[in-house]
Amino acid sequence: MTLADYLASFRGRRWQPGVFDCGVFMADWVCQVCGRDPIADVRGSYRTEAQFQQILASEGGFLKSCARRMAAVGMRRTRTPHHGDLMVVMAPFDLVGDVIQRRPTGAIGVSKTMRAVITSDRGLVIADDAALPALRAWSFPCLT
Repeated sequence: MTLADYLASFRGRRWQPGVFDCGVFMADWVCQVCGRDPIADVRGSYRTEAQFQQILASEGGFLKSCARRMAAVGMRRTRTPHHGDLMVVMAPFDLVGDVIQRRPTGAIGVSKTMRAVITSDRGLVIADDAALPALRAWSFPCLT
C-alpha cells in the first residue's frame, strides 16, 4: 500500500480513541510498511481519551512513549524527515481567548515540509511544518 492509498483510506472516518487516533494512525502505517506493531501491547485496550491519557502518563507522556515504541520496532531517529516518516509534532487542539493551545501528536510526513495528522474535529489534516512543527522523527530501517 502506498502512503497516498493509506491516507485516502481515511476519507470519511472520524476520530475515535483506540480505533482512529494519532497513535493508531502511526502504528497502522508501521504495520503496513514493515509488519511490526508498535502498540501491540495496548491496541484495543482503551476506548476513551481519559484511558488513552492514562496510558501515556504511565509511559512518561506522548513523546517518551513514541520514542520507546519506535525504538522497540527498529525505527531510526532522523533529523530530516521525508515522505512516509513518522513524527511527533506540536498540533493545535484548542483556542483559549486568542491563544492557540498545542500538544504533541503523531504525524506522518507526506513530503519534506508537509505532515498528515488525525484531528478530533476534522479527521485527516495535512499542513506544513510551520503549522505542525516536528519535535522528533523516525525513519523506517526496512526501507533503507
